[in-house]
Amino acid sequence: KALVEKIKIEKGEAALELLYVGLKDRKYQVWKRNSMSIDLINEKFFKQKLDYVHNNSCQSRWNLAEHPTEYRYSTASYYDGLGDEFGLVIHVEELRCINS
Repeated sequence: KALVEKIKIEKGEAALELLYVGLKDRKYQVWKRNSMSIDLINEKFFKQKLDYVHNNSCQSRWNLAEHPTEYRYSTASYYDGLGDEFGLVIHVEELRCINS
C-alpha cells in the first residue's frame, strides 16, 4: 500500500492505471505474482536479494553487461547514485519512512 500511495503522490493517477488489476484482494499490483515469491524478512536478506538481482545481468548465462550499472534496465545504477533513467524507482529507505 505504501508503494502504491508513493506512486500516486509522485507520478499521479495515470501511473496507477498501469497497475490496476481490480481483483478481490487488491486493486493494484506492482509486481507480477509468482508462486516462487518470498517475503523480504530483514535488511540482510533484502540486501542479499537486491545484490542477486543487480548482478544477474552480469552472469555468463545472460551476459547482458560487464557491471550491474551498465545494464539499462537494472536499478543498480540508481542505488549507486547514477540516477533513474525511467523515473520509476523508489529507494527502499523511502518506503521504510512511509511505513514507520
